[in-house]
Amino acid sequence: MVVGAETYGKMLAVKQLDNANPREFHETIRKSEKSRQDLGTGARREETKGRILRSKAAASNGYETLPLFTGAVIASNIAGVPVSTINLLSFAYLGSRALYNFTYIHLQDNRKFAPARSLLWMASVGCWFTLYIQAGLKSMRAS
Repeated sequence: MVVGAETYGKMLAVKQLDNANPREFHETIRKSEKSRQDLGTGARREETKGRILRSKAAASNGYETLPLFTGAVIASNIAGVPVSTINLLSFAYLGSRALYNFTYIHLQDNRKFAPARSLLWMASVGCWFTLYIQAGLKSMRAS
């Protein structure tokens, strides 16, 4: 999910990607005054430019929350939370992250969708937070 968001952004502007200096890709796009054809898509240039930059932001957000989700899964496994609960919340996390990425990258051209993006982010946080709570409750009952 995380890698997919960033890869999608790079695919939109493959002609602008300097493989010798990939970390400068988003700065190059930000400063770019190239036409929409040079950005590798038929969409409006500013819309494409925004999607490319938002794909980086969505990926960064995923990298920031992934350790918390991973820790929640590990903690709930160690505590003995039922596997069905862990699986359900894990799939819900992954699904909400996929919808978050889609909403952030594609729907933010219309600012009315910003609350939907925030709700999806909160849903993903709620999934791993619930796993931590379940792990804590299971540990309390065991002691």
